[in-house]
Amino acid sequence: MGRSYVRLGRYAAVVLAGLGFGAGQLVQVFHPFSTVASAARPDAGSDVIEPADTFDLTGLQSRFENIARKVSPSVVAIAAAVSPPDSDATLRSDEMNPSKLQGILDKTTRTVGTGFVFDSDGYILTNEHVIGDAEQIWVTTDDRKVYPAVVIGSDPRADLAVLKVPASLPAVSFADFDSYKRGDWTIALGNPFGLATDGEMCMSVGVVSATDRSLPKLSSKENRLYSNLIQTTAQINPGNSGGPLFDLSGKVIGINTAVILPQRQTNGIGFALPITERLMAEVHELQQGKEIIYGYIGLTVTDPTDEERLAAGLNEDVGVRIETIEEGSPANGVLKPGDILLAVNDQTIHDTDEFVRAVGQATVDQPAPLRVWRSAKAICVSVVPRRRPLPSVAVTRQTQRLRWQGMLLGPIPANWQDANGVSPKSGLMVLGMENDSPMKGRGITQGSIITEVAGQTVASVADLEKVVNGVPAGKLAIKSIDAPRAVISSIDRN
Repeated sequence: MGRSYVRLGRYAAVVLAGLGFGAGQLVQVFHPFSTVASAARPDAGSDVIEPADTFDLTGLQSRFENIARKVSPSVVAIAAAVSPPDSDATLRSDEMNPSKLQGILDKTTRTVGTGFVFDSDGYILTNEHVIGDAEQIWVTTDDRKVYPAVVIGSDPRADLAVLKVPASLPAVSFADFDSYKRGDWTIALGNPFGLATDGEMCMSVGVVSATDRSLPKLSSKENRLYSNLIQTTAQINPGNSGGPLFDLSGKVIGINTAVILPQRQTNGIGFALPITERLMAEVHELQQGKEIIYGYIGLTVTDPTDEERLAAGLNEDVGVRIETIEEGSPANGVLKPGDILLAVNDQTIHDTDEFVRAVGQATVDQPAPLRVWRSAKAICVSVVPRRRPLPSVAVTRQTQRLRWQGMLLGPIPANWQDANGVSPKSGLMVLGMENDSPMKGRGITQGSIITEVAGQTVASVADLEKVVNGVPAGKLAIKSIDAPRAVISSIDRN
C-alpha cells in the first residue's frame, strides 16, 4: 500500500490508503455496473418519491457539484519516486506536465497518494506513509499542472507530513473541531489508484458512519497511532491517503488514511484522521520543520473488565490494566502486571487510546507522575519516559534534503564552522556529490556551503526549490563557501 504492503486476513485487510507501484506497472480498475430505473407504482406506499423529495435531491446534487468546483483547486495528486530521477528538469514545473511525469514514474518504483493545501503559500498536508521512502515528489493539481515538492516536516507516529511547492495555491477551509456526527454527509476528493495523476481529482460521497474508531492491529504493526478516527462510507481506495474528507459545507473534517478491503467485490470501509485542535497545532509545528517527540514507558495495557475491576476492589469505571512490561523499559521495576493505571500526569485515563495519547504527550527524560491502583488502594509513583522509536526517520528542519546538479543538499549542521571559525548565517551544505556532477572541478566539493543561487539567498531546501523554478536554467549562478579553504566563488552553468 503506502509502501506496497497488502495485509489480508480471512475476510478483510486493513491497509494504509496509499498505493505503491513497481517500475512499469500499469493499473486499470473497472467496476461495471448498471442502473435500473422503474416508475413508481400507485401501491408502492412509502417507496413513492414525492415531488418535494425530488426537489431536495436535485438541490443536493447541485450542492455536491458546487463543492467539487470550489474545493478541487486545493486538492492535489501526489506521486513519489523512491529513486532519484536522472534529470534536474524534474525540479522545474515549467518543464513538467502529466505526460512527462508519467514517463518518469514508469521507470521507477513509486507511491501515489493525495494531499491538500492548508496554507496558500504552497504548503500541503498528506500522510507520512505516502512520502516516507521518497527521493523525489511531485504534485499534480486539478487543472493538470505539475509541481515538484519537498518535505518540510513529517511525523511517522501520527502519519502526517507537510510538503512545500514553489507556487501559491488556494487553501482549504477547516470545519470547527468535533462538528461532525454520525449520519452527516461526507465528500472525499483524491487520487485513487493513481487515476488523478493526470489531473481532475476523483470525488466520492458518503456519510459519517461512526466516530471515535480505532485500528489497534494496524497501529501496532505500523508503530503508528490510529485512534479517534472518523469512519465513512465515502469510498476510500488505495491512492486516497492524505486526501481531505469534506463536510457538506466544503470544509475539511478529516484526512483520509486507511481502508478495510474485503476479499469479495464489495466496497471497503474508509477511515480518516479527524481534524482536531491538537492535530492542527502539530501541523503548524511540522510546517516550521520542528521535530515531534513522543514519550514511551514500555507497557502493554488493556481495558479492564467489570470482573477484573471487582477483583481489584476498584469501583470506578476508569483506568487501564497493565498486562506486560518490557524488560529494561522505564516502567520496569516501577509498575507490575495486574496494576490498574488510573492517571498519567494528573490526566485521568479511561481507556487504552487515552493511555497511549497521554504517554505520548509526556515530556521525555523528565519524571511523569502516575496514579496506580494496586492491592485495593491508589498509590502514586513516577517513571521517566524515553523517546519512542519511530517507524521511519522523521523529516525536520535539520534533515530536509534536495538533489540538484548532482549534489545532495541539506541544512548546515548547527555546530559547523569554516576554516576561519565562522558559522554562516544561512545556506545549504553539500552533503554528497555524484561522480558525474557538473559542479565537480568548479570549486564546489562535499562540505561546501551554497549561500546564494541566482543572486538570491538560500536558507532552506524550499528556498532553493523556489529559485530553481523561478529562474531560467542557464542563469542559475551559484555562490558558495568552499569548506576546506573558505574561498568564495561564483559559478554559472553557462
